[in-house]
This record gives sequence, structure tokens and C-alpha cells, in this order.
Amino acid sequence: ATQKVSTNARCGNIQGATGGQTCIGSSFGNCCSQYGYCGSVDAYCGAGCQPGFGTCSVQ
Repeated sequence: ATQKVSTNARCGNIQGATGGQTCIGSSFGNCCSQYGYCGSVDAYCGAGCQPGFGTCSVQ
């Protein structure tokens, strides 16, 4: 299944039923935080970032 680009700033595994949206290409930022929100600052791209649903600064 192709990942849907997030339109509501939600992303990743935390969403459950919607299958996990990706942040790449979204207007909120390309990183998916551990809490399931898209953003572009360290809180989203750093520790806990979900690499399957966006870019992460740490692996």
C-alpha cells in the first residue's frame, strides 16, 4: 500500500486504523515524531523519530 501524505499533521504508527501517513511532502515538515506528528525541528526529527514515515536526523 502506498503511504498517504499527511494532510492533518498526523503520521506513523500512532494513528492505527488509517495505516500511517508519511510526512515526506507534507506542508508541516518531513519528520514524523515519536508521538505521531509531522514537523521539521529537532523535537520531531531527533530522538524517537519514526524513520518509516519521514526523514530523521538520527538513526
